[in-house]
Amino acid sequence: MSAAGIQVVEATSGRLGSGLTAPARVTFTQTGVARVAPRASGRLDTIEVRLGQRVRKGTVLGYMESPELGRARGDYLAAATRERVAEANLKREKELLVKGITSEREMREAESSWASARGEVAATEAHLHALGITDEDIQALGLKEHPSARFPARSPIDGTVVEILGTLGQTVESTTHLFTVGDLATLWVLLDVFESQLPLVQVGQEVTIATAAVKDRAFGGRIDYVGEVVDERTRAVGVRVVVKNGDGVLKPGMFATATFAGGSGPSATAPRAVIIPREAVQRIGEEQVVFSPLGDGVFRAV
Repeated sequence: MSAAGIQVVEATSGRLGSGLTAPARVTFTQTGVARVAPRASGRLDTIEVRLGQRVRKGTVLGYMESPELGRARGDYLAAATRERVAEANLKREKELLVKGITSEREMREAESSWASARGEVAATEAHLHALGITDEDIQALGLKEHPSARFPARSPIDGTVVEILGTLGQTVESTTHLFTVGDLATLWVLLDVFESQLPLVQVGQEVTIATAAVKDRAFGGRIDYVGEVVDERTRAVGVRVVVKNGDGVLKPGMFATATFAGGSGPSATAPRAVIIPREAVQRIGEEQVVFSPLGDGVFRAV
């Protein structure tokens, strides 16, 4: 028993406190993490950031070389050239119509050709936008003699670079996860509360978060969501706590203990009850039990 760290304590009679504690885990918020993949297949050419670097929305994380992008840029330039030619032809036809040199039908044909060319430009421009190319990049294409097949992978949020999974020269697809950017300033703490404890939990309630990694400090948060469904297997409901983490001490993935406001000391209005340490309660199958000593290292599950 000593080697296994087993302790035996005596159950007592008293009044239970109105407070509640539960094991929890720290995670990113749903909109506070972004896994960045290239928008087209290609090769990772450069990595522009380092782990732990703070980035803003739109910051370039790395550059890709993509034949698909090269073709898309070429298609856009060809469509833009056809539009300019069609526009010039339409202008000329309108002038000739005024002078009676051309017909209404020829002018309308020129107008139709120009409208078709404009639609083609819009379609090729939309394809470039889908690949992550900005309006500024598109406007600069006309100044380049040879369109580049290089394009940036940008961060979609403000945050910190927490993962760099790509390697230089790596061939990637549009679904390949290359970078992870996370907002550490606000985190979620997720935990489960048994259905019998739900009357002690409500949205807006203050919660104190403690972690084994930061033993000398507690973090304050508030419940912003209590689950709508009871898990049929565990008979528990998910609870979400929002915690401010401006100095970045809390890390996603940490285990924590959540203590709900309401006081941890005995309540004068609470009924008297048999009190045992929370750690003594174990689960066997669907039963919650404690082990009662029978002597000589033998215990009975009760």
